[in-house]
Amino acid sequence: MSKKSALILSLVVAVLLIVSFCHFYQSAPPDNAGTDSEAMGVPAQPEQTATVSSKAEPPPVDVAAAPAATGFLPTEMEDPAKFAAYQQKLKEMAVCLNMQMNALDPNVEINFETFNQVINPDLGDVVTQSEEWVATDLRTKSGEMRRIYIENAPSIEMESSRTLKYYSFDAGGAQKEISLSKEQMANPSDTLVASLEADGEVVGRSISRKIFYSNGDDLLLVERNGKIFSFELAHDGAVFRCTGADKSATFQCQCK
Repeated sequence: MSKKSALILSLVVAVLLIVSFCHFYQSAPPDNAGTDSEAMGVPAQPEQTATVSSKAEPPPVDVAAAPAATGFLPTEMEDPAKFAAYQQKLKEMAVCLNMQMNALDPNVEINFETFNQVINPDLGDVVTQSEEWVATDLRTKSGEMRRIYIENAPSIEMESSRTLKYYSFDAGGAQKEISLSKEQMANPSDTLVASLEADGEVVGRSISRKIFYSNGDDLLLVERNGKIFSFELAHDGAVFRCTGADKSATFQCQCK
């Protein structure tokens, strides 16, 4: 074979090798095909975002409750341990949610208005708020504890509706629903609610509200007898929840 023929043959072989390599490279799966969830037929999981719960739980019934007192002393004077707990929990909340907060005034009772003054620097003004539910606890003449629970359900198409439930509690706090008719449960009249309250002496009232701020955040709040029982706020990708906040012994919080 002449040198010219050998050179031509070498060029042909080289071209064939190049074409084969390019075809193989284009048809080969990507390196991460084994870990790509969509390639495996598994939908990609959406990124998790911090959100406030849709509804707050009512406080447990206090079977030893006395009628709620009216008028409050400054929290630091009335319950120094509770005031100290609030100071600590608010510091933890500021770190958890990456928020600026005002100082807690020792000369006031801690309720929503004073609590809001502490947390609103990063939240802005309150735009609106909605009442989620009301729970009224009463003690009958026989000593039985009962709860009138009214939940509000906003509707876009019509006026907001209310649902009534009525419960009794044994000495250990176990709950049992008292049967009502469908007519009584759906949008109960004030007269019906007043007649149920007349079954005993009111010893406690809890209200759940959702407060919406101008920065887009919302606070889920429960007050028992005018004092904060629980609150939940989502901000900057985290959620801070507290419950039992009306007593220092039961005040617990968590950051998620």
